[in-house]
Amino acid sequence: MRKFCAAFILIAFLFIGFASHAAEQEGISPSDVAGEPSVFCKVLKAPDPALLGGWQGVHNRFISKKSEFEPDPVQFWLKKVDDKYAIYFYRSKAAGGGKVYRGWREWTINGDEITSDTGVKLFTKNGDVFFSWEAGAKEEPTKLAPIPGSK
Repeated sequence: MRKFCAAFILIAFLFIGFASHAAEQEGISPSDVAGEPSVFCKVLKAPDPALLGGWQGVHNRFISKKSEFEPDPVQFWLKKVDDKYAIYFYRSKAAGGGKVYRGWREWTINGDEITSDTGVKLFTKNGDVFFSWEAGAKEEPTKLAPIPGSK
């Protein structure tokens, strides 16, 4: 019985550790955007208020070598600090445990769109929020949904 209890406790600790590690590694959490951002956006025109807060979705990225689409989880959180704006961005090349892009970014805000020098564009259209990537000629913009608890 002792061996069974010891094994059960060990398995429980491993499961809890794995689950908490996985939760820490995926997406944006409120602690990521707490406090002072490390960089701020260049603002040409104040952002559409719909862009504020956290947004998420899964973008279907076209892989030309494979001639197929792969899902990339995408999230961003636009935060106003005094009279400045900061954006925390997260994207994961999910297929095959690919690269993760995460952190504060110095992008350009121009009213209803936010752009990066890498071709990423976040924008509003008819009250909805979208993600697109210039490099993906075969990709449709991805409609995003609010991150729970961010609005």
